Amino acid sequence: SSMWLKPFRFETRAPVKRSGEASVMAALKVFGLAAVVLAQQATGNSLYLAKLCRGHVCSEPAFPILDYVEAEDKCICRAHPCWEVDGVKHACTSLDFPFLKFTYDLSRTLSCGCSSKPSYDSLHIAMDLCPGNHCDEAEHLVLDWDEAAGQCLCRSHPCEEVEGIRHKCPDSRFPILRYREDPPETPEGQPKPMCDCMARMDQPSDKAEL
Repeated sequence: SSMWLKPFRFETRAPVKRSGEASVMAALKVFGLAAVVLAQQATGNSLYLAKLCRGHVCSEPAFPILDYVEAEDKCICRAHPCWEVDGVKHACTSLDFPFLKFTYDLSRTLSCGCSSKPSYDSLHIAMDLCPGNHCDEAEHLVLDWDEAAGQCLCRSHPCEEVEGIRHKCPDSRFPILRYREDPPETPEGQPKPMCDCMARMDQPSDKAEL
C-alpha cells in the first residue's frame, strides 16, 4: 500500500467486474437509463479522492458531490448525475429505498436506481477509473482506486475506524456518512481525517420522479 494509507487500517477486497452478464442495473430502461431498486449497494467514500481533493469540502445543496476532473487537474463540487439526464429527473420516494444511486458500466453508460443505503460516490472513480466494477461484500462496500497498484479495489468505509473512533450517522435528517481530509498542519505532518454527516441528496428544485 502507498504511504497515505498507512495511518489507517482498512481491509480490502478485489471488486466484482460484471462485463458479459446482465446486471440488476440493466433490468429496466427509462430513456436509455437503468431505473431499478438497489437493495444491497453500498455507501461510497474514496480514500484516493480524499487525497486528491484534500482540504476541499462541498456544502452547497445544489452541488453536494466532491469530485476530481482529471482533464483539468482540479477538484469540483458537482450535482448528482441522476438528478436530470436527457430531460428526465430522477428521485427516490420509497421509504424502503430512499437513496438515489448511480453506477457506470464498462461502456461508461450511466445507470440510476434507488438504494436502501445512502451513497456518496465519485464520478472520477465510478466512471473514469472503475467503470463496470461493483462492491457487494457487506464489509467491503466502497469502490476505490489503489494508486500504487493501479487497480480498483473494494474497501470498508474510511469512517468505520478513524483514530480509534467508529463514526455513524444516526440522525435520519443527515444519513450520509462522508469522509474527507484536511491538509497536514506542518510539512512533516499527516493529513487530518474528517468524518461528518450529510443530508440526503435530493434535488433542490421541482419534484422529480424515477
